[in-house]
Amino acid sequence: MAHRIRINDRHDLICPPGVPILTAGREAGFGFPHACRNGVCERCQGRLIAGAVRQRRGASPDRLIHAGDARADRVLYCVAIPISDCEIEVPEITAPGELPVHRLQCQILRREPLNHDVTRVVLRLPAGRTVRWFAGQYLILELEHGSYPFSIANAPGGRELELHVRHGDDNSAAHAIMADLDEQATVAVTLPEGRRFIDRAPDRPLWFICGSTGFAPVKAMIERLIQLDYPLPVRLFWGARTERDLYLPDLPARWGEQLRDFHAVTALSDISKPGHARGLVHEAALEALAEPREPLFYLGGSPAMAWAVFDALVEEGVPPRHIHSDVFDYAPRE
Repeated sequence: MAHRIRINDRHDLICPPGVPILTAGREAGFGFPHACRNGVCERCQGRLIAGAVRQRRGASPDRLIHAGDARADRVLYCVAIPISDCEIEVPEITAPGELPVHRLQCQILRREPLNHDVTRVVLRLPAGRTVRWFAGQYLILELEHGSYPFSIANAPGGRELELHVRHGDDNSAAHAIMADLDEQATVAVTLPEGRRFIDRAPDRPLWFICGSTGFAPVKAMIERLIQLDYPLPVRLFWGARTERDLYLPDLPARWGEQLRDFHAVTALSDISKPGHARGLVHEAALEALAEPREPLFYLGGSPAMAWAVFDALVEEGVPPRHIHSDVFDYAPRE
């Protein structure tokens, strides 16, 4: 009979009768670490938390391994056939649609100011390592005084990672981060993180609503759409307090030349200035929104901003499932 396999306390897999767990997992889209697939290299080794397996290894007799046995910490899943429902732990495994997460040391290539309180930091991934991420995902800077998430501001491809670091007077943590990046030649990072991203071309128009450096993941996703030659409408609404808080002001015009149907609106909440909408950024988006059920929305900004925009969009008639932001995952409502 088939058995249910619980993996890393996150994912479930149905394993057909007589089939090794690794084989069933790979057929279901899981990325099991493996090489030889016959129990020699031990790349697929993991821990059996609950249940029992029959392990076949070369010419050796089959071994029954139960959770709690001495051998349960070193089960080889390429040759392990479940004989009951199981719970297992496997390092470096990826679920269908996920990418492997890496912790590695990156070279700090350069730092350049983008405006009065935002600096672009460019990191370089190590040579000889294949590291993938999706547009819209983020990384974790691992510093001595803490771990800090930053959106990756460039589309996938190559070895460079672009970050936008806002270090205003009200952000003491960012000042400490910049001091570290100024003093060090390399920095430890963990990536990729985040489940709200664009890899393949969606089948709906896309609307991006962002504030401050919430622009960083939006920039990466729009660059990905350009790579995909995305044919449907793309709308960008970018909010700031004053004009000097905006940065990379020439990018929207360039995107308009590279995408088939692109339009950008900037909104200033504190002042009125020609060329910009006045008020909160989502108000400009709602004013332009004629078909609430049509687009997909991606929001970039603080938790307070993202949830406020979510509420406003839902009230306008946008289906909640059409609204995406990393905030919904790392800062969910109670």
